[in-house]
Amino acid sequence: MSARTTLLLFLLVASLGAIILGIERYFPSAIDTREVRRGPTRFEREKVTRIEILTAENVPLTLVRDGNAWRVEAPYDDLADPEKVAALILTLHGVEWIERIHPEQFDGAEWQKTGLDKPRFKVRLLAGDAPLYECWFGSPAAVENSLYIGIPDPAHKDIAWYLAKSEAPMVLQIPAASWRDPKLLRLPAEVITSITLSQPSGQIVLSRENEHAPWLLEKPLKTRGSKERITELLSAILNIEITEAKDVTATAKEDAQTAHADEIKVTVESKARGKSYEFTLKKPADEKQAVTTATTAYRKPAFTVVAKNLLSLWVGPNALRDHLLAQIDGEHLDFITIASKTHPEINLRNEGGSWYLQRHGKWDPANGERVSRCLDALNSYEILQFAADSAADLTPFGLDDPFQTVTWTPQREKPVKLMFGHNAESTQFFAKYDSEPFIYRIDASLLPSLPTDGIKWKGLGALRFTTFALRKITMAQGAFAPTILDYNPVSAEWKASRGGHDITAELDRVKADQLAASLSRFTVQDWAADRSDALQALKTPFLTIQIVLGEPGRLDGPVREIEILFSPTQPNASTAFYFGQIKNDPDIFYITNNALLQIAGINIFKPKQAK
Repeated sequence: MSARTTLLLFLLVASLGAIILGIERYFPSAIDTREVRRGPTRFEREKVTRIEILTAENVPLTLVRDGNAWRVEAPYDDLADPEKVAALILTLHGVEWIERIHPEQFDGAEWQKTGLDKPRFKVRLLAGDAPLYECWFGSPAAVENSLYIGIPDPAHKDIAWYLAKSEAPMVLQIPAASWRDPKLLRLPAEVITSITLSQPSGQIVLSRENEHAPWLLEKPLKTRGSKERITELLSAILNIEITEAKDVTATAKEDAQTAHADEIKVTVESKARGKSYEFTLKKPADEKQAVTTATTAYRKPAFTVVAKNLLSLWVGPNALRDHLLAQIDGEHLDFITIASKTHPEINLRNEGGSWYLQRHGKWDPANGERVSRCLDALNSYEILQFAADSAADLTPFGLDDPFQTVTWTPQREKPVKLMFGHNAESTQFFAKYDSEPFIYRIDASLLPSLPTDGIKWKGLGALRFTTFALRKITMAQGAFAPTILDYNPVSAEWKASRGGHDITAELDRVKADQLAASLSRFTVQDWAADRSDALQALKTPFLTIQIVLGEPGRLDGPVREIEILFSPTQPNASTAFYFGQIKNDPDIFYITNNALLQIAGINIFKPKQAK
C-alpha cells in the first residue's frame, strides 16, 4: 500500500472519529435517553428521616424526623411544619427531566448562567446516615417552568446535569424561620385521651379510654363529661397558633416552673402515642384579647400565640360536666323498668330491636315509638342546675323516697337506676342516679315522656291478622241492618248480603279488599288511662265490626270471632276522637274520626247508575 493511500485512510478515520465525538457531545446517548425516560426520582419517600439543605450563601437548614414528627435541627431547634416538609419531599420526588446536558455544550459565560457552578440550593435526603438522594438546583432556564439541576453520584464521583421541571425551589426559598411548626400543639383530636388544666386555685382532669369512649371528669368531681363542651375545649387547645418565637433564658425556665395566678398549665396525654405534652399560657386581659404568651415542656423557645376563645381554657368544672341527663344507647338495651307510687311496675324487654311490654301476665308488643321518644327525651334533656354534689341529705329533694324511678339495663352490663323526687311544695323537681352522689334539678316537663301507667306503653297495633285467615266481616251501625261480607280465602271471592238479601252484584271488590287490609293491620291513636267514661259510652256502640277468622288458606276447621266496638267520646255527637274496644279485652283505645272514616266510611258498593 502506497504512502498516499495510507494517508488518505488515516484522514478518513480521523474525520469519522471527529464526527462521532461531535454527535456524542451534542446528542443524547442511549444511556442518557434511558435515564431521561426513567426519571430522576430514585428514593422512597417513606424512608427519608433527614433532610439537609444548604443555600448559595452557605445557610444551612436541617430537618430530622423524630418518630411521627419532624424537627428543625438547624439553624434552631424546634418542631417543623409537617405540611411544608411533606410538600418538599413531594416536589423532590416529582422532578421531571427534560433533557440531559453537558458542560461542554456551554461556554464559560453560558454555563455560569445555569447557576450550577454555584447552586441556589443543595439538598441531601438520608435514611439515618445512609444517603438516599441528592440534588442541586441552579437557575431558571429559558424553557417555561424549567430550571437546571445537578444530581451528584457519590459512587462514581460524578455529577449528572439536567434541564428539568420542578417546583421544589418554590418550597426551598421559604425562610428558615417559617419552617417552624405554627401549631403550638399538633395532634389529632382522636388520639388525645387525657386533658389536665392546672391553676393555683385547683386542677381539672378529663380522661377517656379511647376515641370511641365517653369523656369523664375525674377531678375535682368524678362524673360524666360533656362531649360537646370538651370537644370545644380540645378545639381551643389544638388551634393555638404561634406568631413569634424567642429563646428562653435559664431564669425564665425556672420561673416557668412556678404557677402564677394568671397562668394555666395544660397537660395533654395520648395513650396511643405513649406521650404527654405540657404547655403554660398567660391569661388574656379580657375575652376580646386573642394574643398571649406560652411556654412548653416539649419545645425550647417561648412563644407569642394567638387563638380564638383563649379564655375558654380558664373554665370551671361544672362547665365541663355533662349537662344532659342521660347517655343511653337504645340499640344495646335489654330492659327498661319504670316504677312509681301511683301505678304497678312497668317492664319492657328488647328482643332483636323490637320492644315488648309485660301486661296481664304475658309479653305483648310495646309502643316502639314511645320507647324511642322516652330515650330521646332522657338523652337530650338539659339539666337545669347541679343542685348538690353530695347525697348526705336526700330529704329536701324528695329523693329519700322517690315518687318515680327509671331503670335501664344495657347488654352485658349492670342496671342503671335514675330516681326522681320533688321538694315539699312540689314546686321543684330533682333527679339522681342511684350509684352517684350528684343531685340535678330538672323541669317537670320531662316527666310526661316517662308515663307511669303501663297502658301508655302498649303497642298501637290493636289487631293483626292475615287476610288468608279471613272468613267474614260484619258491620253494624246503629239501627241499620248489618252488612255481611263473606270471604273465600282460597278463591279470593267476596259475597255480600244485607237484611237477608244477596247484594254481591253491588259489591266493589277492590274496596272490599281495601277494607280487609285496613282491618288486618288495625292501629289505634292511643290507649285510655281512664276507662270509666269509655265503658259507659261503649254500652251503646255507634259502630260494631265483627271479624271471623279461621285457619289460613283453609275453609274448614275451627273459627274465632273478634268484635270491635266504637262510640263517640261525647254522646250523640260526631267527635274528633272515638272510644274503641276489642270485646273481652280490658283496654280501651282512642281512634281519630278520620281514621275511623277510613274503615267505616269506605264505600264498598258500586255507585248506582242513573236511570
